[in-house]
Amino acid sequence: MTRVDAIDKAAGGYVRLRFVRAISASLIVALSLGFVLWFLSWKADALGHTTLDQFAQNVGLAVAAFLTGLVSYFVPAAVVVIVTGALIDLLHRRLIGAALLGFSLWVLFYATTTTLAALLVFGGMSIEISSGPMTVAQATRFGFLGIFAGLIAYELARHAWWQLTASAEGFCAVRGWRPPPWRLLTTLRRHLGLPGFISYVGRKRVLVTFLYLGVAALNLGFLMAFTIPMALRPGFEHEQRGPEDIEPYAGLAVMASLLLLNLCGAGAILTRRADARTTKLYQGVREWDARAPIVFLRAFDQDDERLRAWSGDAFARWPAGVGRSRTLDEILLENGSPYGPVIAIGDPRDPTPPLGAARVFVQSRDEAWKDVVSDLVHASQAVVMCPNDTEGVQWELDLLTQEHGRLRVIFLASPELTPDRSLALFERVAPPGAGALALKPKQIPIAAFDQPGLGWRVLTAKRLSVETYTTALNIGLQALFGQAGEPLTRPKAERR
Repeated sequence: MTRVDAIDKAAGGYVRLRFVRAISASLIVALSLGFVLWFLSWKADALGHTTLDQFAQNVGLAVAAFLTGLVSYFVPAAVVVIVTGALIDLLHRRLIGAALLGFSLWVLFYATTTTLAALLVFGGMSIEISSGPMTVAQATRFGFLGIFAGLIAYELARHAWWQLTASAEGFCAVRGWRPPPWRLLTTLRRHLGLPGFISYVGRKRVLVTFLYLGVAALNLGFLMAFTIPMALRPGFEHEQRGPEDIEPYAGLAVMASLLLLNLCGAGAILTRRADARTTKLYQGVREWDARAPIVFLRAFDQDDERLRAWSGDAFARWPAGVGRSRTLDEILLENGSPYGPVIAIGDPRDPTPPLGAARVFVQSRDEAWKDVVSDLVHASQAVVMCPNDTEGVQWELDLLTQEHGRLRVIFLASPELTPDRSLALFERVAPPGAGALALKPKQIPIAAFDQPGLGWRVLTAKRLSVETYTTALNIGLQALFGQAGEPLTRPKAERR
């Protein structure tokens, strides 16, 4: 018997979940940046009014002060962030959703009343505040804050409601793999908005980490709207008394620069650089990862096929990286690497692999690649296949069909095929007795797999997109392996 499940409701939370993560990561980065600005403002006056003879001594004192501040402020703050994040992860998702919903509704109410008061002042009505009648300048400030805070609160409320109402399976699938709370550094990377596969790219990942961290720093410009009203405050430019009060100016300058860079596409550029570096490192995954692999089978022409993110709205997709398009390779690397090294046969026509599975290149021009594929499949702990009508893929499909019950396989619908053709392929690879597939109107097949205890499952959605493929793949992975992932295993030669 075949079980058919629609995943649209679960996949609808993909963009807003990443929006919340991006804002959270930017706030953590803001704490770090705040420490730097605090240090600069603290020492700016001393370094700016010194003689040449005293300069070296002051620099030494500044470095000592920086190290002292790093130990006494930044490191404890980082520990607090890690521990707090790990404790929050232990709470039930609906408890967190309820708290987030209450907070967002409170902010939304405050933002609405603030914006309404500003509009009344613009209309000529007098509104009393603690300092007296609200001026036009103050109304501009409050109105701007109200609108921007209201938009963020709206996105938070939508996400919180989705978290409260989504099924446990759907929520975990969109959230993806989450490290155990005792893996503190991995938990910190996750809360900083870094991709999950960072933990599985070997020992030379420092540069990659900082590149992806730069994306979170650029998203800090998203909070620019909260600092702009400072410059609108009457007399702001006259309030400065000296270099020790540079924080407002420095904060505005940094925020404005980050916002401008983000709008100009710097986030996309940084992401591409990080992706390229990750791709280069991940090609050697078998050197440090001895786990049984997850093998990705597909036609070579599918490597450049990108999927769009459709859920959410333009405001939710504004932060860098939240709504960007992805290939199936990228989606599998992000969500499959916690379970095992992701490996695929490389295209001999293109020796430069894309971001995704590590490539195994077969140099022979005969059919030796079939032996390599067969060996990889039988050594794997799972196979993810995107079938189509090409001759090579059809041979791989026959290989997997012959191994029914002995291999764990997740089939993903090829984006290039019509829904009817994908449905026919899913029916072909279904185990004996699965029966014909009956889909609801406007539903198209996304993925299919044999789930222990439930039998043949087909996942459907209204469109092919980043969120539907991510959700479907994670449902399959979590159904086959659970949610804890597989601890990284070092090769014996390296362990010695």
